[in-house]
Amino acid sequence: MEAESLLKEFGLTEYEIKAYLSLLKLDVATADQISNVGSIPLPRVYDTLVELQKKGFVLISKGRPKKFKPQEPKKALKNLIELRKSDFEKNIKSMEIDSKTIADVLSKVPIEMKVEKENEIWSTEKRSNVRNILDEQKEIAKEEILIFSGDLSWLPETTTIIKAAIKKGVKIRAMVHEPGSKEWSKNIKLARKLGISIRIGYKGLIRGHIIDKKIVSMAMKRSLKGLNIAGDGKPGLDTLDRYELLTSDNPILVEALKENFDFWWEKLK
Repeated sequence: MEAESLLKEFGLTEYEIKAYLSLLKLDVATADQISNVGSIPLPRVYDTLVELQKKGFVLISKGRPKKFKPQEPKKALKNLIELRKSDFEKNIKSMEIDSKTIADVLSKVPIEMKVEKENEIWSTEKRSNVRNILDEQKEIAKEEILIFSGDLSWLPETTTIIKAAIKKGVKIRAMVHEPGSKEWSKNIKLARKLGISIRIGYKGLIRGHIIDKKIVSMAMKRSLKGLNIAGDGKPGLDTLDRYELLTSDNPILVEALKENFDFWWEKLK
């Protein structure tokens, strides 16, 4: 029962599970034998085994009568994972192609009622959504980006955007906590190499940035260790943490965060 439950989680059908488990018991068998051991209707056995062959679980002989042999479990599961990866990549490519057409159609949907939306505070969740918005805001910066950071673990994934911003004359300043690991220190060196002005020793909990004194975004990362706790500087290790982003063009909020940034910046001088 445990084996059946685990194989079901891998996406195998009931008959596929029964057929594979029967083959593991028999090692080599005919369709009749598999039907008897697995309690599978004989008309369904062959189609089921063909599907298992496609998924990498079964080998089928070329002789008559056809015989079936199971792939070793580790090999079978590895085959299935590779198949799933291939299917996933194909689906992603197809979605990317389709998304261009869909986005073009959606962009032409007329706005029927204009609603005042300035000075609102907007929010989103999930790490990928948070990162996408932060990256997009950095890309539109024209003069200045002020960054509140912990360990700069996001920097290696954002170097292209940072380089482009600095190339067009955007000044970037960032405050970070005291380094807690070699990776952390490495990120600081990378930031300076890219042209970011860095000051070390920031102890605040704010994470995010201010763009051109017009847009402010604050990211909140929640983990078992607490809220906005700096990690060890390695990108991607925080994917299991819960993320939320607040962003706004409210001038009062922007000015308040700018004052906070300036206070810490001077303190760390």
